[in-house]
Parts: sequence; structure tokens; C-alpha cells
Amino acid sequence: MASTETQAAVPARRGVVSRLKDILRPFEPYLPLPTPRLSWRQSLAVLQQHGFRPETVFDIGVGFGTYGLYHLFPDAFYHLVEPTPESLPYMHKLARRLRCQIHALALGDRDGEAMLEVRSDIQGSTLLEEVGQRDFLRVESVPLRRFDSLFTEVKRPALCKIDVQGAELMVLEGMTGRMGDIDALIVETSTIATVKGGAEVHGVVRFMHDHGFVVADILGLKRRPLDQATAQLDLLFVPDQSPLRADRRWSKGA
Repeated sequence: MASTETQAAVPARRGVVSRLKDILRPFEPYLPLPTPRLSWRQSLAVLQQHGFRPETVFDIGVGFGTYGLYHLFPDAFYHLVEPTPESLPYMHKLARRLRCQIHALALGDRDGEAMLEVRSDIQGSTLLEEVGQRDFLRVESVPLRRFDSLFTEVKRPALCKIDVQGAELMVLEGMTGRMGDIDALIVETSTIATVKGGAEVHGVVRFMHDHGFVVADILGLKRRPLDQATAQLDLLFVPDQSPLRADRRWSKGA
């Protein structure tokens, strides 16, 4: 009997909520609304809820380290990829706490060498040229490899994070022979590229779609100091057939 009453109460509650929304609708522009919180921890926790536990994590563009990943997936094996020499001590420090292999090189769409513009903020070091005035220490030649020629075997499930200051499509082009081995990708890319020839969101999303991946979440957002316009997004991609997309309901009660 209690169960029947509970089930009957659900439509009534929905009716009350609907009427309340109708009353408040004209006041919507003036009401303080909660802003959805963008969070690596929250977004990747959703993957974990669906049973995702990566055996392998590729941290492409280490800089000082991607501690959000290391905290969430402490048992994974990490491939730390970063060409900036100033980042090497940080990678050696990370190697004391992670199971990992260090790759002191850049990833791109070919095997060979590339010119790296080393910045005073090593996380801003780039293979491309910044638009406008920039602060950099030097330009030096670094080894360049395709992902699919460097990593001939990938232990799955595998997650890949790419933060390469505008060279995202170069890295992705070099992954085409191994895209089928990747179960989730995090890509930092730009809404407004601040490097010449830099990738932008539309190009990255199109490339990923062409290779069977879809946007699953937005993990983070950065605004440029120039005018506070949104300039960068951290996007989570998963295969179109990922378990994360299997349940199409809006809520448990739907």
C-alpha cells in the first residue's frame, strides 16, 4: 500500500514543480541561478561510475604535472610525454610516485625533429608561434614522433590527455593508427587560437567525430586576460559506443 501511494505521489509532485516553473518563468532573467561547476574530478568520476579504470594513461604535455589525473588514477601506468628540458626534473620527481615511463620528446604528425619555443612558464612552451608579443627563453630543436610509431602496443583501458598549446591536431593526426586503442581522451583546445595555425574547437571536434569519438563532457574553461572571452576548453571525448552513452535517460525516474 505504501509503495502504491509513493508511486501516485510522483506525478503530483511533478505537477507542482511544473506549475512553479511556469510562475517563475517571466522572472528567470532576474533570478540568481546556480552555475554548473566544471571539474576534472567530477567529470572523470562519472567515467569511474561506469566502470572505467585505465590501465594506461598518456600524459601528453606534462609541464609541471597533471595532478588531477594522478590523484584519480594512482594505479595506472603513465607515459609522461614532454619535450621541454625544464620539465624533465618535474617528470623525474613524478617518477618517484607513479609507475611510469618518461618520453623527453614532442608528439606530432610525423617522425623527425621540430622547433620548440621554450617559455619562461614551461607549460606555455609550444611548437607554434604565438600571436602578438610573447615572452620566451629560446627556440631549440627537439625530437618529434608520431604517437602510433612510438607506442606500438597499448594496454587497455587507456586514457590520453593532450595539452600541447595549439598543436592538438598535429598530435591527433599522429595517433590515427592507434585511435582504436584509446578509450577516453582529454584535449585542451582553443575557441580563439592564440598561436599561428593553432587548432580550434571546431576542428578538433570534427576530427574526433570522423574517428568515432564524441564530446562527453567539458572539464574546464579558461578566459583570456585581454577581454575575458572564453579562449580554451578542456574537452572529454569517448567512443560513440562507450558505455557512458548507453543510458539515454535524463534521470533515474525517467
